[in-house]
Amino acid sequence: MDIEIQKITGRPSNGKIKMKAGKSLAVQIPYELAETFSDTMEKAGAHVFSGGLLYYKRLNLKVHIEYLRKWYNSPLKTEDLIRQFNITDSVSSLSKLNRTEIQKLAYIHALLSNNQHIVFIDPFLNTVNDNIHLFHKMKDQLIQQEKSLLVASSRLEDAFIVQPDVMKLSEQGLETVETTDNTEDDSSSNVSKIKVKAHDKTIFVTIEEIEYLESHDGKVYINLGSEKFIMESTLQGAEEQLEAHGFYRCHRSYLVNLHKVKEIITWSKNTYSVIIDNSEKSRIPLSRTKFNEIQDKLLKL
Repeated sequence: MDIEIQKITGRPSNGKIKMKAGKSLAVQIPYELAETFSDTMEKAGAHVFSGGLLYYKRLNLKVHIEYLRKWYNSPLKTEDLIRQFNITDSVSSLSKLNRTEIQKLAYIHALLSNNQHIVFIDPFLNTVNDNIHLFHKMKDQLIQQEKSLLVASSRLEDAFIVQPDVMKLSEQGLETVETTDNTEDDSSSNVSKIKVKAHDKTIFVTIEEIEYLESHDGKVYINLGSEKFIMESTLQGAEEQLEAHGFYRCHRSYLVNLHKVKEIITWSKNTYSVIIDNSEKSRIPLSRTKFNEIQDKLLKL
């Protein structure tokens, strides 16, 4: 199934989003395009899961699963699905279940659906790590069913949770996320603060308080708590400046402060995340080739 990008952005474009049987696609989309994106996908015939509750709250989870299984005439068994997705309470009405259990129902619904094209929009917002693991199991099963899966995320780091190769949708069209910049940048590693931009001001932030840096749209952003600043540097320049302070290039688009790393999570055989020790438990993509090296560095801190 091909989706014309101009139907989503409203701007002239020859580009298309191509959903192919047995393939998955991860796309970062601007938050303001999420609703239009969802509507366009539904009109094209895809089955869209956007986080809204589409079920009868007075019925229980097991009844819903059995109803969906019969509706789609699926060969999958209700009890097997309950065990696979580790559902601990299947007899209470949906009104009494928490968001985590309801989210699992969406995964099951996707597996039972007879639609060839499945779309999830921001599936990792306000979720738990266990559900992300279950999402990957669902993803593998959808691919085995020869369905196409498209995950659209407003946050780039969430898109990288799905798979290593990510696309970016903007008003200019669809493009592969490639942000490595090999331009040299003169800097010194013997400093405790660095200069950043905040609106029309130039301020200085303490290096040890920085959680991670990310590069996209040709800019380098510093993440510090709930704040985000622009750094006047390339990501390679930032790496050269901050490496001596315990920063590590964990992904072509990310530089992480190893002192802020809480854990490393394996989502699938090719997809990993570094979890930052902050209130949001930020999930930063980790390249497969960096998996062993970052562990060695963490042990030597």
